[in-house]
Amino acid sequence: MKKFLTIFASFCAAAVMLFSGCTLFSGPVGEAGQDGQDGLDGRDGKDGTSVSIYDAYEELKKTEGNESLTFDEFLKIYLSYSGTQADAAASLQATMNRSLMSAVTILTRFKYKSSGLFSSYTYKIFTGSGVVLWADKAAGDAYVVTNCHVVYDDTSVDSNYISEYVRLYLYGQDVKGTNFSYPDNYSEINDYGFGINAQVIGASVTYDIALLKVTNSDVIKRSDVTAANFSDDEDVYIGESVYAVGNAAGEGMSVADGVISKDSEFISLNLSDANSNASKQYRVMRTTAPINHGNSGGGLFNTDGKIVGIVNAKDDEADADNLGYVLPASYVKRLLKLMYDDYSGHFSMGVNKAFLGVETTVTDSYARYDSDKGLAVITEITKVKNVTDSPAFGKLLTGDIFRNVRIVDSDGNEKENLDVTREYHVRDVMFSVRQGDTVYITVERLGMQREVEIKFNNSAYFKATG
Repeated sequence: MKKFLTIFASFCAAAVMLFSGCTLFSGPVGEAGQDGQDGLDGRDGKDGTSVSIYDAYEELKKTEGNESLTFDEFLKIYLSYSGTQADAAASLQATMNRSLMSAVTILTRFKYKSSGLFSSYTYKIFTGSGVVLWADKAAGDAYVVTNCHVVYDDTSVDSNYISEYVRLYLYGQDVKGTNFSYPDNYSEINDYGFGINAQVIGASVTYDIALLKVTNSDVIKRSDVTAANFSDDEDVYIGESVYAVGNAAGEGMSVADGVISKDSEFISLNLSDANSNASKQYRVMRTTAPINHGNSGGGLFNTDGKIVGIVNAKDDEADADNLGYVLPASYVKRLLKLMYDDYSGHFSMGVNKAFLGVETTVTDSYARYDSDKGLAVITEITKVKNVTDSPAFGKLLTGDIFRNVRIVDSDGNEKENLDVTREYHVRDVMFSVRQGDTVYITVERLGMQREVEIKFNNSAYFKATG
């Protein structure tokens, strides 16, 4: 049975929130439990509030009148942490807080033409998340990654359906009513000097990724913003501890932890509000880290503080728990590099990606337990199912088993050298190919290995994907 994955789309306030990442501000939102009528979470009719370990630490200092108690001592004495455990907890807390310094809340305003005799316009404001990938504080410049669906609405009248009014807010500067507000008609955002103007320079519906550029921002200049780094690992394994940083529920930046619960799968999502049949397939990882509306475009980090994925969806079915989805860093980082390399000073929809001209298939898949790493490692036998187009014609044959892919640029520099143990390795590595590169593919054919050389010297070997 086909699984229906709900993702947040640009619907009106009364509509179901679909995309995991965006929250729509289209009217006042009441605070549950304040009037004593929403008593599901507490006996006094008020909603319960979450308490962090740090809150408990601060409360204990006040109760015992011991302001000199350090957090490390609190962990060891009151929670029976060993020295190693306390050090690990403090280290992880520092890592999470460092990630907050690379996180941004994103507000996007879309413009819509109303129907009727006289032309008029209405506006909606949405919120999502993003991660700073590069920053020059002295110049006030930065590049930020987010989801395409955070900045895209094909029912709007914005050029290319991309929001022309994008604002970013750093951690600590993202409090609604304090650092930003908007009038009842949502035609503008009052930033109070905290907002960062951003330009969308590239976006892809096919991959649900967008690249934003910030130029000469006074907020960046006076900030303590830091850039996040992608993980260098090609594969992420089940059980790895991770945490999501994002603008959960549109209420400001927060952190939520969990694990990777599935390392790779495909889900069907529809980024279009205009066409209900425009679903596309996305390769994702699954996580138990809580994902909420507003998290889209935010980073999923490992305990080293490296990005392992970009949050883009959650399963909103009533009987589904802890089913959040993220786009894997293994191809997102290559895709963003392609967007950046293709940027010529003006917005570009989609990317111009190299294609081998083959269909691949997995003919066997098995796992082995690596006792040295303590991991269950999956190996897929990936074969050429069919040669469909150049440049593979006359080079690759049906039945060839992929073993390794190397990419060498026109100057002889090796850009990639990747052993193929999963089918997605073949697709991911092709994001790194540029015109003029040579791709060397080691295949197993009739029981023997051979290296096939394919020169990407023809623009026809590259196809635009929206």
